[in-house]
Amino acid sequence: MNISVSADIAGKDYEKLFRLCEGLNINELVLFLNQELYDLENNILSENLLNKKIRILKNGGLNVSVVQFPLLPSRIFLDETSDEIKALCTNIRILADLGIKTAVIFPWPEASGNPERDKKQWDRFIQTYSHLVNTAEDSGLRLATHGHRLQKYLLADCNSYKNLFKALPSLSNGFTFCMGCLYYTGDSFKRCIMELKDRIFLVHVRDLVKKNVNEEIEEVPLGEGEVNIIEGIKALKNINYNGLLFVEHIPQIPWEGNNELLAQVQAIGFIKALLKDK
Repeated sequence: MNISVSADIAGKDYEKLFRLCEGLNINELVLFLNQELYDLENNILSENLLNKKIRILKNGGLNVSVVQFPLLPSRIFLDETSDEIKALCTNIRILADLGIKTAVIFPWPEASGNPERDKKQWDRFIQTYSHLVNTAEDSGLRLATHGHRLQKYLLADCNSYKNLFKALPSLSNGFTFCMGCLYYTGDSFKRCIMELKDRIFLVHVRDLVKKNVNEEIEEVPLGEGEVNIIEGIKALKNINYNGLLFVEHIPQIPWEGNNELLAQVQAIGFIKALLKDK
């Protein structure tokens, strides 16, 4: 397992990013596809801008194998003919051409509570999502689908992922094992990791506390919340997972002047200790 950080962790200060990653012995980055990398008029990624950024990072000894799409309206994943879906397919091909191996995407079709209606909603989602999966397969890219933490969405818990892979069995169709979200759903890390071990394309490491008010949560430093990160890491070791761990949603440290970088370094140290633990 390798630890990765956001390509934007130091903002636009590349030298700071290079020094940080060198000090932490990290060479893998997750690149967030923010608006500055798009031609906003047609919602298509700018191949030139994206290639320029990847080249700068590569020259600094850093590799970008994973990108993360921004949150998109759930409605677009229910309409296979929408312009947004066509744009996503184009963007998948662009990413693959640039050597990106994995893309994180957030499709969150909502549930209604009516089984018959939800079945139709799910079928529409699968029909639409198949276009993205097929494009990824044809392009040689993997989709690391990221579900929601709330059961009011049709894609949230371990069983819903299993249904996704049964409906779309392509080996390009996998998921992001988000410890925070799957803890919230009540899933067993050990069971989920064992049953879906071949579909885990990325792991999000985060910690949280359930507030039990309007389904709210509080993000907390790793090891200070309710998420059993130790169990998750052990289960990943048991299946010989050799992919990336991405630390996310780390709150700033107030007594250190809300230093975001320091909070990230602290979180990475926590993970490194767990990885060394036999």
